[in-house]
Amino acid sequence: MTTPTPRRPIDLIRSIIRTLAVVCLLGYAVLMTTDVLLYHLGAKLSFFSPTQKELLYSHGVFAAFRHPDYRPWLKGFVNEPGRTEATVSVDDTYRAYGVPMESPPMAQLSAVDSLGWWNDKSPSQAQALFLGDSFCYGAGSGTDNTIYRLYENKTGIPDYAACKGGYGLPHYARLLDTLTGDSLGPENRFSGKTVYVLLYMGNDLSADILVYRQRQQDEMVGPARHLWLASIRNLLTYLRESNALAPQEGGSQTPGQPRNPTLGYYPVHLKAPAPDTAYAFHPFYRTLLNMAWFGPKEEAELKAVFTEMARIARERGLDVRFVVIPTALQVLYPRIDVSRLDKNAPFAKEAPVVVKNFNQLTAFAVSAAEEAGFPVLDLEPLLVGRDDVADLYWPTDTHFTPHGNAVAVDAILKAFPAN
Repeated sequence: MTTPTPRRPIDLIRSIIRTLAVVCLLGYAVLMTTDVLLYHLGAKLSFFSPTQKELLYSHGVFAAFRHPDYRPWLKGFVNEPGRTEATVSVDDTYRAYGVPMESPPMAQLSAVDSLGWWNDKSPSQAQALFLGDSFCYGAGSGTDNTIYRLYENKTGIPDYAACKGGYGLPHYARLLDTLTGDSLGPENRFSGKTVYVLLYMGNDLSADILVYRQRQQDEMVGPARHLWLASIRNLLTYLRESNALAPQEGGSQTPGQPRNPTLGYYPVHLKAPAPDTAYAFHPFYRTLLNMAWFGPKEEAELKAVFTEMARIARERGLDVRFVVIPTALQVLYPRIDVSRLDKNAPFAKEAPVVVKNFNQLTAFAVSAAEEAGFPVLDLEPLLVGRDDVADLYWPTDTHFTPHGNAVAVDAILKAFPAN
């Protein structure tokens, strides 16, 4: 009888390594398959709310091109064409902190046109074109009190607005090119000469740029994105970043009490004449605490967008004007009643840094636009010194009030007299 030869230690090690390699490969294959399914079919999962799904599209978890309102030429979304009138609450900052309001301010948005924006005419019928984000379409005021509608009412100049939350500077370049060209057909070609770009300092040069860049990258790499499990990684990042500020479902809560840490960003009181108005500054402002993400490469990237817009304007004989809209924190910062701040709250230390960084970003935007040859109206110095400054922005929301929009229109008409 032959005695089996004992396995050498090296053979055992090789066997274990082979087994681990097979297990790892199988695990990686399962994760990659999951990533593919999440990217293409994740939006069909019922345990994500509609709001979460919209955010997951923006975070590169779901395939943007699978969304019916995504436009590849725009690298962004429009609204559902033909959507009827809608009423929206004006309390985005309160919602960010999980603060319920019994009777939040409300705004009425008009029906959406065939292109996916809030208009009652086609681009070919307009003589002025407005490009912008939620500050443009009236998130805090409703359609009748938007900047573009008030402008039309005051001047008698018919206008068209291609505006939606989430748009940033690269989207405005795409919109300018497409709406003044022939790709959408003659009915949807803007044939006027005057274009206003409402550039909001809150996210038009920061978060919205990153989302646009992500979509560009997804298109370039195609299916290769699944090799590094991009959707799963983006989902984990979203869950990690949103967990601290996401409102918790269920349970009782006293109105006006936040579910999430406010870090002193709410409530913040102003000096007279509005000492009893408690302002809530959006937690997104904290992303400007560190400007390491904005260096020479990013400056060059944005300057290239301004240059491209200048080329389009020059070739098509357009008069493009930039209107720089500051954040509420920039405008209201000098009016904050420091004596009523919690000195131990992060806001007391962070607000000066955030305001300084926002102002530096504003200075860059103004300089880059002017360098490209555009006339620029920076609203911040005009708004800061006003006696009615506390009435320009909602205490519950990041956006202009109807009064704030009216003040902005007056400033626009003063800087750029309508012919």
